[in-house]
Amino acid sequence: MKSWLNRTIGRQIMSAFYMIILTLVLTSAGVYFYTKSQVQTSRQELLTLNDHRTRATNLYESWQSLQYEMRGFVLLGDKAMLEEIERKKTNINQQTTWFEKNARFKEEKQYAKDARSLYTAYTQRVMPSLTNYVAAKKDGDVTEPFLQMATLGKVTKAPTLDPKRKFNIKTKSAADMSSSIVDMETVFTKYRNSLNKQELAAQEKLGKQVNASQVLGFINLAVLLLIIALLVRPFVSRLTGQLRQLNRESSRLAQGEDATPIKVVNSQDEVGELTTTFNQMAASISSQKMQLVSSNDELQSQQEELVAQQEELQMQQEELEEALDTTLRNETHLRYRNELTETLASRETLTAYPAIIEKLITITDAELGAIVFLDDDRYTDIVSYGMTPDQEHQLLHSSISLLERARMHKHAVRSTKQVTSDHPLPYPYSMYETVVPVMDPSTNTMIASIYLVRYRDQFNEEQTEEIWSFSRQLALSLLRMRVFDEIEREREKTSKLLHSIREAVIYIEDDKIFANKPLLALFHHPSHDQFDEGLMTLDVKIEELAVQVDQHEAFLEYMSRVCLHEIPTEGLSLSLNKEERFVQVYAEGIQYGGRFRGTMLVLRDVTIETGIDRMKSEFVSTVSHELRTPLASIFGYTELMLAKDLPIDRQQRYLSTIHSETQRLTSLVNDFLDVQRMESSQQQYQFEKLDLGNLIQEVAEFHAGSTSQHQLTLEKGDQPLRWIEADESKMRQLFGNLINNAIKYSPDGGEIELKLEALDDRLRIQIIDEGIGIPQHALPELFSKFYRVDNSDSRKIGGTGLGLAICQEIVRAHEGLIHVESTEGSGSTFTIELPFEQISSLETITGTEHAKDHKR
Repeated sequence: MKSWLNRTIGRQIMSAFYMIILTLVLTSAGVYFYTKSQVQTSRQELLTLNDHRTRATNLYESWQSLQYEMRGFVLLGDKAMLEEIERKKTNINQQTTWFEKNARFKEEKQYAKDARSLYTAYTQRVMPSLTNYVAAKKDGDVTEPFLQMATLGKVTKAPTLDPKRKFNIKTKSAADMSSSIVDMETVFTKYRNSLNKQELAAQEKLGKQVNASQVLGFINLAVLLLIIALLVRPFVSRLTGQLRQLNRESSRLAQGEDATPIKVVNSQDEVGELTTTFNQMAASISSQKMQLVSSNDELQSQQEELVAQQEELQMQQEELEEALDTTLRNETHLRYRNELTETLASRETLTAYPAIIEKLITITDAELGAIVFLDDDRYTDIVSYGMTPDQEHQLLHSSISLLERARMHKHAVRSTKQVTSDHPLPYPYSMYETVVPVMDPSTNTMIASIYLVRYRDQFNEEQTEEIWSFSRQLALSLLRMRVFDEIEREREKTSKLLHSIREAVIYIEDDKIFANKPLLALFHHPSHDQFDEGLMTLDVKIEELAVQVDQHEAFLEYMSRVCLHEIPTEGLSLSLNKEERFVQVYAEGIQYGGRFRGTMLVLRDVTIETGIDRMKSEFVSTVSHELRTPLASIFGYTELMLAKDLPIDRQQRYLSTIHSETQRLTSLVNDFLDVQRMESSQQQYQFEKLDLGNLIQEVAEFHAGSTSQHQLTLEKGDQPLRWIEADESKMRQLFGNLINNAIKYSPDGGEIELKLEALDDRLRIQIIDEGIGIPQHALPELFSKFYRVDNSDSRKIGGTGLGLAICQEIVRAHEGLIHVESTEGSGSTFTIELPFEQISSLETITGTEHAKDHKR
């Protein structure tokens, strides 16, 4: 075992460490468990003493409570109190029994014995005597006002008790009972004092045990230190001594001295092996040292030869470095030339030319330079490198500058001049300038020029020719850029044209579908708001657009023919979203470059035209009906009068009917003429001062005579009505149309109210009926020409749809307002507001002149 430990230092250290840990764990565990046992025993003793004290206190309080209850019973004789006395008696008996069973030491056993003696004496002498006394007093056998001990002894025969008992209470003597009670308190106090002494003894014992535990802990620590001193210290001292000796001999060996062999203490561990190895190494170094001394002389001579060779190599290296610098410069120039060529070949704008002039300056070893652009014999822009704004301005605006000479001669020009300015050099210097024109080969005109400046020497012919080659590349780049910009402008113009037209466009080329803004708006596409420029690639399928088309199958069939390059010659009429919009579709094939490229579909929004066609058809139908009815009456009655010899009264009746139908036709034709004159601004108005209240009353009375189902009432406000300036005939036409409509569209009769109210500067007139009302969706179009509400009730009532349009034009001509409020089925309210003062005079003015005055 010992030899196994001595083989490695790690095992020796770890064995000592484990021994220390094991000793520390065992001793600490012994101290801990011993201390824990003693502390738990003392703590349990203290808890037991505390419990006995608490029970003794409760027993004493129970005795006190029993005496109070007994006194109350003697005074009051209440049976409930007697029951409470019996309960407390039982409780005291239980507590006394507990002390008899759990008494541990002499004082406690004596306390239990005295408590039992008191309980026996009190329950067998005092309580029966007092109970019998209360019963005798209730029966009348005892009549004394206060309790007499002699009487108490007479009512109850005293039982025979052990005369040796501590409490031998005699009921005939009050002093005897009082002394017994005092003895009871003395017993309790004595027992409690004994408990206190026991508790103090237990606490003192607990303190001694804690002190003993601390002493054991210090002893444990001392044992641990002793083990370390006896086992670890010798081992560490031996190990450090060997290492210090190894370090000392290693230092001597490093300084070139001979090392002394070190004695090996334990050859089995690492230090012993290290010492053995060091001794062998020292011996080997000593022998090699002798060999090196002999070899040193040979090397010295070889070194001299190497120095000579090194000088020769140094000269060759300098030549190679010079050649390498030349190669790197050429490589850099070539790289710059390639980058310049690539930049010129790319389709960039002027933003790429600062890099071009910078690379050109680097290639030509110039100090500064610029590219000047020419357009229509004007210098339009300059891209410079290393030039100040003043130098740029002088170059562009000097009439004798090199730029003008190069433009006139159309070849490279050079110049040398002395500069005394302190910028960029702090002393006078020479500027060697060269300008090479950039020529358009097709027109042989200069479109730009390259301006370069040197401070050291002038550009030679080879460098100038190189700049010429760059100028030709630059010319091609500029021309390509111009063509590209022109193409971009044309593309942008075409794109804006496609977006500006109102027709929706779909362009199909190969597998791609493009669309313009109107198409996206027509189909409510979400990308409509984000649309910028150019035709956008449609990210939805045709089938998804077809969902909004009412003629779904026809649209898909048409589109399938288009996608197969079968261009339909006929158009296609469609409606979208349940006839919300109407479109006309036609397709055209696009060919350029001698072959078919794609198909363009145009979707023309014809919603307005379709509405106008419908309105026209409805108007023709309505007018035909309105004309046919009176003409049929006129024709029928005229034919009767011509064919038969009728009585005078019947002829008069027929003629009256013919006259009324003729007036109806005249009114219809006048409505058409009024609309035509209003649209052409040829309607004339005769303005005069007018009492509108009387006029409305006359019109109302006229229409009231033509109906028996309606009651027309006129209500004027409290404010007096002022005169207005208006055309009397147009006012009659206005209110006649409105009152007539109120009668017509109230087929079941009812009340029609006409209200006049004077505001600050206007007169408000309201016509309120109880008719069929107007749907909410029809209100915005109600004053449009030829518009009629599309429901069954309105269609039963005749009319051309011009009356309200004429009313609106009349009100506008009088600078007034007209609007309607209506609920379908609950009647309508038409409101007209006319100003009290008009800007026109009493003379006749045309609608055009009035419109001009209104604009002013």
